[in-house]
This record gives sequence, structure tokens and C-alpha cells, in this order.
Amino acid sequence: MTFTGQAFKLPDNAVPILVFDDRYVSFLPDTAWVFRESTPRFNTGGWSQGAFMYYGEGRIVVFGEAAMFSAKLAGPGKIKAGMNHEMAEENHQLLLNIVHWLDGKID
Repeated sequence: MTFTGQAFKLPDNAVPILVFDDRYVSFLPDTAWVFRESTPRFNTGGWSQGAFMYYGEGRIVVFGEAAMFSAKLAGPGKIKAGMNHEMAEENHQLLLNIVHWLDGKID
């Protein structure tokens, strides 16, 4: 599960992990978290929010979203967020798999 973030286009040699379909839109506000009718937006169908690839003799993983790899209790109500969120039950395993792919334990 992801929460916010951005999408990006992949280079040809990258493998997508998360791909948006045509239902998703990216907003480009001029002020953080302020959205108006005039806020520019565009469809992100086919773009990714996570990908991996080999680079030189190494490996790289890129995500356009950070909250999915956090684990916190947010605000005075201590709302579960990030990997603590009930719908993010597979995020722990995804992060562990990413780390082990990067360290070469899995291919």
C-alpha cells in the first residue's frame, strides 16, 4: 500500500514494482497540500511509483513514495500510518525483499 508520493517514467532497463493505471492522476500544486480547480494535473497511467534495475556492477531500487516504508503513530489520536496501517500488511515483506535483493541474498 502506498499513501502519497509521485510517479515517474522508467528507463528501458528498469523493472516496475508498482505501476499506475489510467485511474490515477498527479496534481502539481504551487503550495503544498493546496488543491484548486486550476491546479495542473495529468494522468499517470503506465507510470511507476517503484522500480528496480541493475546499474553498472550494482543494483538500484527507486520509489516515489516514502510513507509506505515508515511505521508511525500519527497525531494526537495516534492513528496507525505507514507500515502500521491495517491495509499495509505486505509492506514489511516488500521492504525486506528489496533489502535482500539489494544485498544479493535473492535475485
